[in-house]
This record gives sequence, structure tokens and C-alpha cells, in this order.
Amino acid sequence: MVGPAFTVRCPLGDNTAVTRAVDLAPPGSVIVIDCGGPPRTAVWGETATFASQLKGVAGCVTNGAVRDIDAIIETGFPVFAAGLSLRGSTKGQPGENGADITIGDITIRPGDFVCGDADGVVVISADEIESVLDVAIRMLTEERSRNDRIKAGTPLAEILAASGNRGQS
Repeated sequence: MVGPAFTVRCPLGDNTAVTRAVDLAPPGSVIVIDCGGPPRTAVWGETATFASQLKGVAGCVTNGAVRDIDAIIETGFPVFAAGLSLRGSTKGQPGENGADITIGDITIRPGDFVCGDADGVVVISADEIESVLDVAIRMLTEERSRNDRIKAGTPLAEILAASGNRGQS
């Protein structure tokens, strides 16, 4: 999953702003939800997943809980959450869409790039995306070169010693 952040801040236990975000988030964006507390109630589930997937949203990240996990997994829609909960959210507190939010110790601004895979999620400031892409492309090129050398029979220790990456793989 990769795309610009569409940020949501909702009061603990209420997902009104999440519902609004599903309607407002542009295709290709990642809905990023700050629930403001421990994940006691689900702010995301099967219906939000289905609606977002139909719109072309790239995924969802939340420090809250989700439910309907079997249905979400079946869709293949990327959802990263702090936990699972059977309890649904209330509706009625407005929350915010498009505000700067904080998840853990990371501030996420609308338009920052959110990338996620089976290893986790990373947020890249929109201001730094070009330089990060340059570094990522260089690292990918180096990794492919190392793998080609391994296929050709060069020992890994020799490859890493030559590149100054002793002990890293």
C-alpha cells in the first residue's frame, strides 16, 4: 500500500469522521485515523473497507481497533490497526478530516506519503519524498546487485565486507 495520507481525528469511541473520510478520500489515498486512545471500540470494519475499495482508496492505517477482520482479509484491502474489537463505535461527534494527527510519536500531515506492507507502515513527509525515493532506488539497485553476486557464487560475507555493511544482511 502506498499513497498520500487522508487524515482523520476522531474522539475515542466515535467514528463519525471516519465515515465522512470514506466519502471524501480521493482515489489512491490512504485513510489514516487517530482515535486518541486505546483501541476499545472498532473504528473500521467491513462496510468501510468495501466502500473504500470501490472508490479506489489505497488502504487504512489506525491506532484504533478494527472488526470484521475475516471479511477485510478476504478483500485483500490493506488495513493496519492497533487491535481488534467486536464493539462498534458511536456516531455523532464530528471529529476532524484533513488535520495534522499523531500516531505513536509520528506526526502525519495530509498529503504525507504512507507506505505499508507485511513488515509495517512508514510515513514520509511530503517535503522529503523526492530525496527518500532517490535513496530507496539506490538501495534497491544495490540489493539487486548483491543478489546477482550471490547467484554467481560470491559469499555473502565477502559482499557485505566489500560494501562496508559488516554484519548486516
